[in-house]
Amino acid sequence: TFTIIDDTIDEVDESFEISFTVPPDVTPPSTNPMVTIIDDESPSVSFTQQTYSGEEGGVVEVCLMLSTQLDMETSVTLSISNSVTGYDDAENDDYSGVLTVVTFVPLNQMSCFNITFPDDTEYEFDEAIKLTIDTAGSGLNPGTITEADVCITDDDDPKIRGNCTKVFED
Repeated sequence: TFTIIDDTIDEVDESFEISFTVPPDVTPPSTNPMVTIIDDESPSVSFTQQTYSGEEGGVVEVCLMLSTQLDMETSVTLSISNSVTGYDDAENDDYSGVLTVVTFVPLNQMSCFNITFPDDTEYEFDEAIKLTIDTAGSGLNPGTITEADVCITDDDDPKIRGNCTKVFED
């Protein structure tokens, strides 16, 4: 009888061979049996928040988190949309530093990157981009937060709209 001890690390299935030592008058088996331990973790990846915000001229840290540790490096792809319902559309020069591939190193459950918002002197409504996690080919499942809005708050006076307040149509 074997007792398999569960863990929380996602890893490849593990196998081992059983070899027998038998007395001289006993014929050993012709092949040694193999035991395979099938990994039962089903890791997922999520953003740590649904909304991130920062002011023009500032930086915001965006983080993704795995549901469990992995014993190997893995990456997910992010797609970026400059059009987010309820916000003014961001232009590509309104932000920099967005990763399109986020890599998790072994045994590290979090990976973060910084988005920089260059300052400008244009009076404007708050703008936003939407980041979406694509888990295809990563071996990961989608987590609870697979889309995140990143809001850019206008810092010019007079403020047209602050605090990344969503713009709602009447």
